[in-house]
Amino acid sequence: MAQVLWTRMKRAMKLEDALYEEVEHDPQATHQSLLIIGFASAAQAIGRGAERVILGRPIGDILAVSVSGFIFTVIGLALWSYLLYFIGTRILKAVATPQEVWRTTGFARSPGIFFIIPLIGFLVNIWILVAYVKAAKHALDLTTGKTLLAALVSLLPFLILQGVLTAIISPLLG
Repeated sequence: MAQVLWTRMKRAMKLEDALYEEVEHDPQATHQSLLIIGFASAAQAIGRGAERVILGRPIGDILAVSVSGFIFTVIGLALWSYLLYFIGTRILKAVATPQEVWRTTGFARSPGIFFIIPLIGFLVNIWILVAYVKAAKHALDLTTGKTLLAALVSLLPFLILQGVLTAIISPLLG
């Protein structure tokens, strides 16, 4: 299982079309998507902690950063993938299930393991964004132009919902 997951993550990071088609149709990939989000969140927490040390800032609570990062990533990815699914299938007439969109976009988070390297988060985020678009294209089976339109149209409500959730959840996590 671990070898299959790592191989799939490497293929997702290489932006392989065949990988996104493969995980779109594989129900086992749903659990693997959650593991990828967990790995990326942990890597991000470690990388942020290392950045703080390098920049001479207090480390803060790494565990709280890890847990909140995982929670925000799972909620954010679930929101965005459902909005993408809704816009893609209802407005652009794509054919997909919410699970297909979730699985592919979860794998698109694979480059997030490189968040562990301090000070390169911006580059990793660009890589993930490109992977998200590729994942959405395969999950929704749309042209690149329509995929970009679906991604952009889903972005605004996603940002609003994520902002509201962050305002609600952040105080609960301390």
